[in-house]
This record gives sequence, C-alpha cells and structure tokens, in this order.
Amino acid sequence: MEDPQVTQLSYAQFLAMCVPGETIKISDKLEADCRTVFNSAASGKRENQVGREEELYPGICYMVKQAMDHGAGGPGLSELIAKDTAHWPESGSDRRCFDCSIYNESDEDAYTLDDEQEQPKIKDRAPYIGRTLFSRAVMPFEVKNDPKKRPFGDSGELLQTQEARMTRGQIAEYAAEILSRQHRSHLFFASVFQYKVNFLYIDRVSTVISESIDCQKQPKEFLQFFCRLGSMTREQLGYDPTATPASIKEIEVMRQRALRMDGYQKTYVDSAISDALEQKEKSLWPIYKLLVPPNIKDPQQIGPQAFLVGKPRSCSSSLTGRSTKGFVAYDVRKDEFVFLKDSWRADIPRGRSESDVYLMLQAAKVDNIATFRCGGDVEPRQRTKSQKYFNTETVDFIARIHHRLVIEEIGKPLDDYESAHELTQVMYGALKGHWSAYKNAEVLHRDISDGNILITYQGDEPRGILIDWDLCKTMGEIAEQKASNTNRSGTWPFLSALRILYPRKPYEVADDIESFVHIYLWFAARFHGHTLTGNRDNFATYVNDMFFQCCKEQDFYVGSSRKLSQLQAGNAGFALTGNTNLASLIDELMKVCKEHYACVDIKSMNEHYAPTCRPPAEQQTAKVKVPKLSPPPEFAEAFAANVAETASAHTVAGVPSPQRTLDNHGALFRALGLALKNDIWVINDKLPKEKDNFVGLPAVTMTEGRSIVLGTSENTTRLTVGHVNRLT
Repeated sequence: MEDPQVTQLSYAQFLAMCVPGETIKISDKLEADCRTVFNSAASGKRENQVGREEELYPGICYMVKQAMDHGAGGPGLSELIAKDTAHWPESGSDRRCFDCSIYNESDEDAYTLDDEQEQPKIKDRAPYIGRTLFSRAVMPFEVKNDPKKRPFGDSGELLQTQEARMTRGQIAEYAAEILSRQHRSHLFFASVFQYKVNFLYIDRVSTVISESIDCQKQPKEFLQFFCRLGSMTREQLGYDPTATPASIKEIEVMRQRALRMDGYQKTYVDSAISDALEQKEKSLWPIYKLLVPPNIKDPQQIGPQAFLVGKPRSCSSSLTGRSTKGFVAYDVRKDEFVFLKDSWRADIPRGRSESDVYLMLQAAKVDNIATFRCGGDVEPRQRTKSQKYFNTETVDFIARIHHRLVIEEIGKPLDDYESAHELTQVMYGALKGHWSAYKNAEVLHRDISDGNILITYQGDEPRGILIDWDLCKTMGEIAEQKASNTNRSGTWPFLSALRILYPRKPYEVADDIESFVHIYLWFAARFHGHTLTGNRDNFATYVNDMFFQCCKEQDFYVGSSRKLSQLQAGNAGFALTGNTNLASLIDELMKVCKEHYACVDIKSMNEHYAPTCRPPAEQQTAKVKVPKLSPPPEFAEAFAANVAETASAHTVAGVPSPQRTLDNHGALFRALGLALKNDIWVINDKLPKEKDNFVGLPAVTMTEGRSIVLGTSENTTRLTVGHVNRLT
C-alpha cells in the first residue's frame, strides 16, 4: 500500500465516487453523541501523548451502529453491526485481530465468543465484543493513538515513519486476507487516529484514501459515511452477486460425492471442504456456490453453470493484480469434482480472456493443455473502478475485469512430484504443450513457471499439462510490441536471464523455453542433495542472486547478472549429489544454454535494451584509417582467427540467429528425451517437503520492502512481475 498504488481524494469526492447515495439528515443528538465519543480520554489526548486505544473501541462500535441504523430508517433496521474484535482472533494459530469490525448480524453464531472466552478488562467493551473473522468481515477498522504509528495524514498522504509504514503494511495484509477469504469486488476500510478518520476504498487495481475527518469538528461527515453504508445493498458493499452461500442440501450432496472419491485427487478434495464440514458456522472457509459463464461451444450448457467451492488450493497474496484463486470445485450439474480458476484480468485493447484462449487452443488441437469446461467474464460484469480516480497524465492504471473458468483436471502441483524421473516426464509433457501451442496456434505462453505446470496421470503414467494462459500472446501480437515496452509478463524467479537484465528487449520464444531450464534449477536446488547445502550462507546468496534479486534502475526493475553469467558458463552453480541421471540432465541443459548464449550479442543488448540506454542518435559513417596491429608472434595465428570469427559470430540484438539453441524446442526435447531413455533412475531422490533446502534461509527482501519467507506456503513461486512492478 505505497505510491503509486494509492491516490487521495477529498472527503466529498470520496463519498460521491465510492459511497454514492442521497445525503441523509443527521440529528442533533447523533451529532452530539459522536462528539462525546471522540472527546473521550482515549482520543482527546494532546498529539504528543499516547492514550489507550481500547478505550475508544466501544464508542466507535456504538456510533457506527447508531449511524447505520439511522441510514437504514430507524433503530435496529440495519442488517449490519459493529463489534470490538481487538483481542479475539478467529483461531488459536492465527493471532491477528481487527481493532473493530462491521459484520452482518446474520453471522452472529460465527462472531459470537464461546462462553469460556476471557472477558475484557474494560467493562464498557463487554456489550460489543466479538471474534475477528476474515471470512465474514464487512468492513474492518485499524485504530492508532501513537502519532508515530499514524499511517495517513490529513490529506490522505502516506506518512513516512517506520511505524507508519508498518501500520500500512498491517492494513494491506488484513485487506488482502479478507479479499482472499471472501468473494468481493472491493472492500472499505477505516483508519482511525485519535479523533481523525481516513476512509479507504480497495479493489484489485489500487487503494483510494479520503482526507481525514476530524470527528470533534466534523461529526456529520463521519456519521454520513456510515448512514450511507447502512442502507447499501450487498453488491454496493462489494459482495459478488454470483457467489452465494451454499445450502445445507447442496453441501450434503457434495459431501456424499467426496466420500466416493479415491486416489490422489481425494486429498485435494478433502483439503478444500473439510474445514467447512467440520467447523460449520465457525468455518474459516465457508462453502459458496459460484456461477460460471457457459462454454459457448457446448450446446448442453445453457446459462450460468453452478459450482461449489470452499478453501482455495492456491491463492495470490497480493492485494492488487490478477489476484488468482484456484479451487477444487464441485460441478452441481455433472456431480463431479473439477478445478475452478477465479481471477481479475487486465482490461486492455484487443485483450482476450483466458477462456477465449482455451477455445482457440482447442480449435487448433493443441496437446498437453488443460481441458476447458466453461468460463468467461463474470455476469453481471464486474470491473474495477479505482483506476478512474487517478491522474492519468502521471499514472496509467489498467482496469481489471472479473473472470472465471473451469477445467476438468484436478492435477497435482508440480512441487508434489515424487522423483526426478517423474519430474522429467512431466516437464517433457509441458514442453510438448508449449511446442504444440507455438506450432499449431502461433501462441507463446509467457509465464512458464512451477505453478503453471500440473501433474496428471494416464493410467499409472505421469503426464504434464500447461495451464494459466491468461498472459499469452500470439506471435503477431508480439511482433507488434515495441522494443521499449515495459510490460514484462511472467513469474520473476523463472524469467530468462535476458528478460531480467534487459527490460526493453522484445519477447522471443527463447525466453519461454529458457524458463523450463530455470524450473529444473529451482527444484534441483530445493529438493535434491547438492554441494551448496553444506554452506547456508553461500546457498542463500545463490538462491537470492539466481531467483529473487530485484532492484530499480531508471524506470525499470532488473535482476542479478548472476543468472546470465551462470548460463554463459554452462554452470548450474552447484553440483548434484546422489543422482547421476538428474546431474547429467542438468549438465546437458546448461550445455544447451551455454551454446545459446555464445551466439547472443551482449554488447548489442547493452546498447539497445539495457535500462539506462537511450535510443541512439542518427548515425553517420566515414572511412577511417585502420591501424596496423602487431600481436606477439606466438599469438599471431590465434589473433587472426579470432578477428575473422568476431566478424561473423554476432547477430543484431533481438534478431534470432540459427545457432541459438533456445530459439526452438529441439535441444530441450533432445536433452529430456535422452534422459528418459535411461531405464535406471533413483526413485527416492526427492527430499520431503519438511526438509526443503529453502527452509531456514534468510527471508528474501524484494523491491518496495516486500519480504518472502522461503520454503513455506508463502513461497514466491507465485511472485509475478506484477508484484515487483505495476505491470500486466
């Protein structure tokens, strides 16, 4: 939640744009009560003093409820209620708490504390206490009394103390968690500092912040916001109308189908729904029924298709961007489990949805991709609106559209491979899918990563399929892309060496193919024995340099040069131990990369595509006198040969050379194929996940202060360029 992903509006602008509605008359009594609350001891301290935040919670809950009821037409008429949640987390393992939160009164069974819960020490809090629930919060509050911790100034500007940045990080974390748990288009948030309040509107593009309201001098403005909030529809509050709580009957039918499951898929089905079935009203991941647009090519699908989902198997931790969630889903019509993807795609000219891409790839008979069942942009159409509030002369934010699709395969994540042999079989299949799309449909995937390859099975044989085509482009579209275009797609650890160093470089097929090599290096480093595991400091440096390092140069983000130097040298950076076949395969892949980069003109790359380069001035040529060069006699023959080779070895930057081995799939097919011809493999070579080599390494700090803890579910295998830079 930092620049340029935020903008500030006056209170009047914020109210008109984010909370539209008629102005509601505020009674004198309500206004007087509001002043009394914010003149209390907790909020009335001089600004250089620190009061007790807890003393303000009951007053906030009381005034918010009074205002919401007033807006709804009278006492008790609003379906919303405000609760003091500051010391009551939703579970024993997660200690995070909102200070206060608005809930739907219908969720009373969920947010009500159990009898044995500790009662608050301040008696005034007792009538308002409730449990923090990310899955049901309508609007949370963060309250601070310490001036150092105040996140936003009077104009909504970002205050720059370390404590202020930490408070904004806390708000962003809570907002992201709510949006991951719930099916929402946007979210309101309140930041309270003593007697001043900033309102926030958050969607998948950015955050809009109001100027602060002085609740001692402007109680009507504070009350007006909550009066309008109390009369809003669920859709105006940000709830997705195509996502509704599943009925008891629907959940029971799904449960019965799950009981009949077997094989590896049962694990993923149970993980998706077990919390909801066991916890019932207090579930952290309630079961919802989602509506998905039909497959326009399937005459049997008429109207929206219904699917039940619970806990996502994968979920982006980013507050903005595509915000992809992946669910094991129950198809109500067909009585079977499938996979549902929910995301916010960029609304760009000539942009196509991922559902359109799947239809195009299937028409071209592309192999080794997921089987598309249905999907499209959610109807009624849901489009972000925070981009409208920015000064488009200085910041160009792209709107996003809510999209859902369903594929038939519930595959295993790639990091669940059982051995290097299975990994190689799966990678061969994924490479085949990439080649087939390139050959038959002239499409490049542009986000080859560990998360976009799934393991499926044909009988007992593992098969790799390539998924997540929402960043793909046709070769024609790539050819039209300007060399200065900064829209680097992909997942940062797996981008090619040239893509992370030369952001101006046009996209090539070699960039996609090289990403397959980096996936191999990633898993070899994580789950197999090698020479760096004995030195944690050197290993941490290697992992950071090869996969994560990112800094800003000019207006671009660039990575470490180590990835390029390792590929130029044909050296993985470590030697595998205990698996000769995997070691030989890695050596062969590095040899392919070395041959490729021997034909890449790095000097020309620096001149044309480095972040600091400028378009060259119009060049003038003239004849010059060639100096006579006299090398030592013992080097004369080699010198003459090198001069001749130099004249023909390099190509113009950006123009593929026939010698570049990554310009087509042949070299990688050959390397993987030769490895798979060996019929003796180590089958227990992969470390279990609890012994992941990345576990225990120092957290990696990305740009803008984002820290990544390696070897956990928060792993940056999902860290896309869009998280590092505001790109699509």
